[in-house]
Amino acid sequence: MELHTVIEALRVKRSVFHSEADFQFALAWEIQLAYPSAEIRLEYPPACDPNKRVDILVWLGGKAYPIELKYKSKKMTALIGDELFCLKNHGAQDLNAYDLIKDICRIESFAKQLEGFSCGYVLWLTNDPYYWREPTSDTVGYAQFSVHHGATKQGLLCWNDSLSAGSIRGRETPLELAGSYPIAWNDYSDVGVSNGLFKYALLEIHTP
Repeated sequence: MELHTVIEALRVKRSVFHSEADFQFALAWEIQLAYPSAEIRLEYPPACDPNKRVDILVWLGGKAYPIELKYKSKKMTALIGDELFCLKNHGAQDLNAYDLIKDICRIESFAKQLEGFSCGYVLWLTNDPYYWREPTSDTVGYAQFSVHHGATKQGLLCWNDSLSAGSIRGRETPLELAGSYPIAWNDYSDVGVSNGLFKYALLEIHTP
């Protein structure tokens, strides 16, 4: 399965999404159109760990392709055709960056445990430049979790000691990646309003 091709087809049809669930469904639908014989499940609980649901699981030719995705938005209002999109500001970008890295860890765990695993994907879509821009300093609290364009995520990633325990409650645990992942943000759409530029990053995860 080639997810890059699917995204290129989707961006022609849908320039923006109301929510992460909207994005998830639209992507799954586009995968089905591209691969009619595929079996697709949303929020799939794998037998190896039923507590960790996969956003999208694709079965194709006897092989499994798990996909984790995130849709983080900055406040935006746009009328596209006859459809009004009012996106909220998710904020908490440093904590969200941690969650983006955690998605890689999740797919790496599926690579080891999911029967029939062939290749996994992590897909991020956002109109918030915070994610694709490099931090102003490598001493900021979330620096190791930054997913800016040109970064490479690998090894053990931790918060800076300057952060208080309260500010990272629930996400204190360092994250360790088995593989090495270069981050490249690509243009997805520009709807011509304030905060109307969307970019996506797609990472492929193979068995470590």
